[in-house]
Amino acid sequence: MTNHAYLDIAPEVRQHGAVPAFFTRDSAFKVDYRLDSAAEIAAVLKAKWAMGLQGGMVVANPIPQAFAMPRAAIDQAMDQALLEATQQGVAGKESTPFLLARVSELTGGDSLASNIQLVLNNARLAAAIAVAYGAN
Repeated sequence: MTNHAYLDIAPEVRQHGAVPAFFTRDSAFKVDYRLDSAAEIAAVLKAKWAMGLQGGMVVANPIPQAFAMPRAAIDQAMDQALLEATQQGVAGKESTPFLLARVSELTGGDSLASNIQLVLNNARLAAAIAVAYGAN
């Protein structure tokens, strides 16, 4: 059994309590727990590991608002790409590259630009967590 906590730190996401998706700031999944800063996340990680707790922890960091895609547009592109993947027999480790490429094509490259910004935002948060972890 995996113990997990979905965490988000964006005030806009906290208002409705949804786990952010890759291209949008929300999803149909609710947040189990919320932490408000990299320092709080680092403290929870340190406590979890110090107690020897098993399982993972998901830090769900939303895409910056300026780069978020409209949910309807990305949902439509994802549905189309998933349908095509099924029709073409794409499965396993080939699924992710196929879906990312096809969704990028269907969105005119907007999803790729959003995904790059998400990666950069995650790297910023990861760095802040690491700094806070090292400071404790």
